[in-house]
Amino acid sequence: MIRRQRLAVVGFGRLGRACAGAIAERHDAELAGVVRRPESAGRLAPPHERVAVVTHVRDLGPLDVALVCVPAAAVDAVARELLQQRLAIVECAAVAPEARDEYYAALADYARRRRGRAMLGAGWDPGVFTLVGRCFETLIPRGESVHTRRPAASLHHTAAAEAVRGVKGALACEYPDASGRIQRYVYVELAEGARLDAVTAAIAADPAFVGEATQVFAVPSVAALEEEAQGVLLERRGTARSGAHQTLLLEGRFDRSTLAARVMLDAARRLPALNVGGHRYSLTL
Repeated sequence: MIRRQRLAVVGFGRLGRACAGAIAERHDAELAGVVRRPESAGRLAPPHERVAVVTHVRDLGPLDVALVCVPAAAVDAVARELLQQRLAIVECAAVAPEARDEYYAALADYARRRRGRAMLGAGWDPGVFTLVGRCFETLIPRGESVHTRRPAASLHHTAAAEAVRGVKGALACEYPDASGRIQRYVYVELAEGARLDAVTAAIAADPAFVGEATQVFAVPSVAALEEEAQGVLLERRGTARSGAHQTLLLEGRFDRSTLAARVMLDAARRLPALNVGGHRYSLTL
């Protein structure tokens, strides 16, 4: 009979909820409970209403691994607190690329000194996507990489669209077209009785959008739109010196939190067999 890992989820935002869902998919893991701040420590919503919620990890009893799912700015402090208790941890904090090596080295050293185990950068990015990018560069060493993510919302343009009469909610994004020119897309949740054509005309006339290529779309819920799957396109194009027409392409649509959670569980599965200290996540068979 397979012994199931007892896992704790520390933090219960989008990543924490995704981890809880991913644990439910696994036959070799169980969710011991969720650790939350005292002001958020009430009963969880379905389908997690039977999961134990505590304010301190010690209240969950013996654990194999704690999955750190708090906001990025809090990860370092929370990770150190857990390591101080000699718990094994997995984290995937979004750290600026230029600061990652220093961050990982410091946390790995702390894990070693506390005789704990930590898997670092075990998510989507940093994590699997970072490794895929390096793989592409290894296979085509001479060339350029083109990476396109789902564009971030423009707060200024979103606010301008939300101020238009008849708009209940809005989300303005920028997408580069094939020539690199910025194309603006505005998604609006219409107020009751509002007409899309009137709202579109008002947005086009707003100083924030004048002179820009803008398309307006009505959506049932802006909040739901923000939760939708993200997209990624990674292309590695070789130069003439690298070989004729060498190109590698990765394209996909997915929920970032779901993929990150599955990577964290893969890291948790492997972590107990590793030596004391911090380890950068890698893909293995």
